Amino acid sequence: MLSARAQQTSRETGQEEVYFRFISKSNDLRALGPNISIDKLIGDTVWAYAIKKNYQEFQLKGFKTFLLPHPGDGPGVVMRDQINRIKGSRTTWNFYPTYEAYVELMEGFATDYPDLCQLITIGMLPSGRKLLAVKISDNVTVDEAEPEFLYTSSMHGDETTGYILMLHLIEYLLEGYFSDPEIMDIVNGMEIFINPLANPDGTYRGGNTTVSGARRYNANNVDLNRNYPNFIDGPHPDGQPWQAETLAFMDFASAHHFVVSANFHGGIEVVNYPWDPWAPLHADDAWWKFVCRQYADTAHIHSPAGYMDALNNGITNGYAWYEANGTRQDYMNYDHFCREVTIELSNIKLLPASELEAHWNYNIRSFLNLMKQATLGFQGTVTAQDNNQPLAATIVLLDHDQYHSEVKCTTLGDYYRPVKAGTYTLSISAPCYQTMIIPEVTITDGQTLVIDVQLDPGLDVITAPVTEISPTTAMSGGSLPCATEGITAKGICWSTQPQPDLSELHQ
Repeated sequence: MLSARAQQTSRETGQEEVYFRFISKSNDLRALGPNISIDKLIGDTVWAYAIKKNYQEFQLKGFKTFLLPHPGDGPGVVMRDQINRIKGSRTTWNFYPTYEAYVELMEGFATDYPDLCQLITIGMLPSGRKLLAVKISDNVTVDEAEPEFLYTSSMHGDETTGYILMLHLIEYLLEGYFSDPEIMDIVNGMEIFINPLANPDGTYRGGNTTVSGARRYNANNVDLNRNYPNFIDGPHPDGQPWQAETLAFMDFASAHHFVVSANFHGGIEVVNYPWDPWAPLHADDAWWKFVCRQYADTAHIHSPAGYMDALNNGITNGYAWYEANGTRQDYMNYDHFCREVTIELSNIKLLPASELEAHWNYNIRSFLNLMKQATLGFQGTVTAQDNNQPLAATIVLLDHDQYHSEVKCTTLGDYYRPVKAGTYTLSISAPCYQTMIIPEVTITDGQTLVIDVQLDPGLDVITAPVTEISPTTAMSGGSLPCATEGITAKGICWSTQPQPDLSELHQ
């Protein structure tokens, strides 16, 4: 926590964080350098952050700049240091917790629901503050063959809407598990990880008792969403060493196998999909547009006119908006074969506490829809024919996948491949085992198609004829066991799961 004296020293040495806008006729914002953090671009107007000394240097470049009130000093902050959340009842989330109250809330979720909720410390910061997450699942202490899903918020410390909405979501899932069949299905069918606050030093820059004075950067004045390795610019796109927050999340991502994830921001209302640093489209660009459109359109139905309608009516390709380098979204998608999206939840960064419940109502149905995407598409288990052990296999959609859009099996041998409706040829391979080619598999939107495969030792490539892999049995709840009807001559076990009712995907 920065003391009053430390904050004064920060201002005196030019380390104070400032917010400003300027006009740029060029789309090449990379040329501005790593000392300026672009926040958003609308037309030719750019909003940005910098520490004061870098802002003063930027002014010398000839841009006409306008210093703005800092978003982290916004009005309407209501703080509580005692939450008194009652198990079995719904909290009205019209407040911000103090840091200590936040920790108590997270501990309380795990204490109240030990069979469903587990508290995880992702990392400890030099300040003494913790990076916390919860895992929610029906067998929470067991690593099951289920898709892993991640929500995380506020890696920019002054963008706090998602912070409270994620606390709300944790309570919603835990409280609703025993009474709402939809929530029970979600919790039973995946492993859910939620990190409400990814930059506690930024959010509580003004002290542990208030979010007033929140700042974008971390305690070292580093923009955490420019601090990740990047496949275009190398390990340090921002020229800064990896921060404690970055290292902790990199280790966390490596320890898991997230199928779909989202990180929440604020300052505009739009769903931003990859890529951020370059123009080539993601192999699953059609899937991204479909999923992001569903998120925004569903939010439109449950919000007043004008909400979540920025850029392309609420969605945008990252690079088409503005180039950003070192983002967590690109790191997760490229380095971890995940499907991570960046969601900007509110035009106001530090949202007045009185508006938090309304934004929850705008987004809860979209939150659930996005979570369900981790269970849709191709999935299954890859094992060895000779000993039935799980294999570290790679699943590639031939003539489709590129730039690390393929997926990998977990240590349990299970894989998950969200995909847009179409016909695909799957290649399933593992070191020292024969590669299985499964041609012309058709899948529709909203469908789960389970394909379990056993591979023989060897280096050959085996193609399964199309006639041998037609779906044979429809069943709910998983794949056919590989010893029953549905097995093919090539060691493939296939089943389909019924498409969800329209009521399960919120409109």
